[in-house]
Amino acid sequence: MQSAEQLVRSVYDRIAERYDDRWGRHVKPPQDRLTEGLDLAPGARCADIGCGTGIETVEMLRRVAPGEVVGVDCSEEMLRAARARAAAAGLALSTRRADAAAFLRHAGASSFDVVTLRFCLAYLDWRSALPCLGRVVRPGGRAGILTNLSSSTPQAYAVYCRMADELGLGRVALPVPDCAAQVSEALERGGLCTVEAWTHRFQLWFGSGAQVAGWLQESGFVTHAALREFPPEVLQPLCDEFAVRLEAYREPEGIPLDFELAGVIAAHR
Repeated sequence: MQSAEQLVRSVYDRIAERYDDRWGRHVKPPQDRLTEGLDLAPGARCADIGCGTGIETVEMLRRVAPGEVVGVDCSEEMLRAARARAAAAGLALSTRRADAAAFLRHAGASSFDVVTLRFCLAYLDWRSALPCLGRVVRPGGRAGILTNLSSSTPQAYAVYCRMADELGLGRVALPVPDCAAQVSEALERGGLCTVEAWTHRFQLWFGSGAQVAGWLQESGFVTHAALREFPPEVLQPLCDEFAVRLEAYREPEGIPLDFELAGVIAAHR
């Protein structure tokens, strides 16, 4: 049986080719804002954890050249795409296949001028991991966090909760922060002082509940290990019922999914 880490890796390996279209293009404004606020300078050494296909990683690399950016991701296919993107820009990208928690755990003290975590918090114990950034970031350096908040996709979560309750299953707690202030507080415990924090909201619209359910899986948004507990002959009818119930949220434009993200930039005191 796959571990939780192996499950996440296999999902992102599978969707790497479609990731930018399914998710990346929708979050470009907050991604750009995070990169802009890092005060990247030539010669800096950086780590972009959760680099995905490397859109922002390559932009970081442009800004710090001849410095270094290490792209970190659990998916080898994502890293392959990131290296190809950097090569197409005439740049050499260092990559490391690792989950975020393991990378932070083994990184040397004061080893980076800038560290970013982009959409990683759902896959680690962020309350204990974020304070570790203070050890990894050099004095005067910066950390940047971009994450979904627990308020994202309330339509889908409400349907899930009703189905879980009806089936007598325990609800899976949402693994991400409720607000930017929680991120700032965790960073503060590691000696990083927030210099900028914001929220970013957007909506995606779908033509049917089935399209919503498909997107949640194909974008990597739903990758929880609890999915392993159901054999395909059980999981598929549950997904079909989930899709039907999402139709209750239909509006004239279609079925919406609401998203709320938090961005936080903090400096090492």
